[in-house]
Amino acid sequence: MKDLFDNGWFARAVLVLWLISAAFVVFLLGKIDWIVHNELYSFGLQFSPEWAVGYWTVVRVIYLFVALPAVLSVAYFGLETWRFVKSRRNSSVAKPQPPQPVKPLPIRQKFAAAEEVNHMLISCPKCERVFSKPLVMLDFSGGKTRLVNVCPYCNHVLGCAEDEATAEKKDDSVGLMDLDKRKMEQK
Repeated sequence: MKDLFDNGWFARAVLVLWLISAAFVVFLLGKIDWIVHNELYSFGLQFSPEWAVGYWTVVRVIYLFVALPAVLSVAYFGLETWRFVKSRRNSSVAKPQPPQPVKPLPIRQKFAAAEEVNHMLISCPKCERVFSKPLVMLDFSGGKTRLVNVCPYCNHVLGCAEDEATAEKKDDSVGLMDLDKRKMEQK
């Protein structure tokens, strides 16, 4: 529901429906005016300023109340069309700027920027760049597929995630527990 009201399409649809309704109201008022001024005289209606002035006043006020919102709706659509054409013209004339070369940051600024995001910093031994998160990739080079940490800049293998996990398993304080909280034997 929120998207329906936020993007402006609902307001445009309401204005279009208003313009269509206004056209029908003007057409039907013209029919009523024709009935009063043409057909009723053939049935014996006699002109009198007493009823004619009131009738003309009411008809003109109805036309005013129909015409004012209709004119504002047309002005709104004209303004929207003008802004659309102007934005299209400006976007087609504007040339894209070439990308600016990125200057490498000094080492101290690299450390400061990385420390704001994460306190753990890693320096690649090959390219000597500093980063906070290595890429984790699958290594298919051995007989068994394993996860390895890789430098995001030069793809140098930093370490194996599974080697760290097996080092933790060898610790006697770490083991599998069953539901009864008894320590199970490691296999």
